[in-house]
Amino acid sequence: MGIIPCCLWVIAAGLAAMAGPPAQVDERGVAFPVTVTPPGGGRSHHLTGAATRERTIFKVDVYAYALYLEPDAARAHLVAFAGRPAPAIDRDRSFYARLLEMRIPMMLRLVTTRDLAGDQLRDAFDDALQPRVARAAVELKMPGGDAALARFRGYFSRGELARGTTIVFACGEGRLTTSVNAELRPALVSPALCWALFDTYLGDRAISTVGRRRLVAGIPALLANAPSPQPAHRGGASGVAAGGVQSRSG
Repeated sequence: MGIIPCCLWVIAAGLAAMAGPPAQVDERGVAFPVTVTPPGGGRSHHLTGAATRERTIFKVDVYAYALYLEPDAARAHLVAFAGRPAPAIDRDRSFYARLLEMRIPMMLRLVTTRDLAGDQLRDAFDDALQPRVARAAVELKMPGGDAALARFRGYFSRGELARGTTIVFACGEGRLTTSVNAELRPALVSPALCWALFDTYLGDRAISTVGRRRLVAGIPALLANAPSPQPAHRGGASGVAAGGVQSRSG
């Protein structure tokens, strides 16, 4: 009889090892799946980091957000940064410039941490995106962003976004796909809007430098290691969560 508990312990230990590292949970307990299929399908993207967005002087959390990259494209286009630790790449402006060339399919996943009116989120995005779309037209020779932004605004114009609402933005080859609680919105072909959206979180004037640093914290590991095969997830957590940190608006 004494053999059975021993065997069960060995099996349990093996299952724990297969499950991977323990979950990391941010201060609001939002767990992000390790791998996610972009809205509308495609190759799985891998989590690189997460943070939390704050607004107002009262430090009210609005949403947790995470960055995902397509692993093979990331290794191909970020090969110059392989082997460098996260603090080093965070200090290197050329690293963020390389990311924002938008040659790597990437995705942002937002989870609201409080109830929001749709127009609140629309206005917040508009404030961040409108000047960037204008900059893209002049400096990056990416016209047409204004029309795409006008359509994008309509995705969040009405109704309430309850706490826990999941919003996903994915960009690849200048095409933005969006989903809200796994419901697809019409795709927008706009390199300018794609760039503006990711520049909001990764650019020189990111909404939070702390949040930006947290979003890329897992990229060195992604560049160093080929991920083990994992099923793609469209909504639920895959057993490993990414921790976020407070990111103050400024």
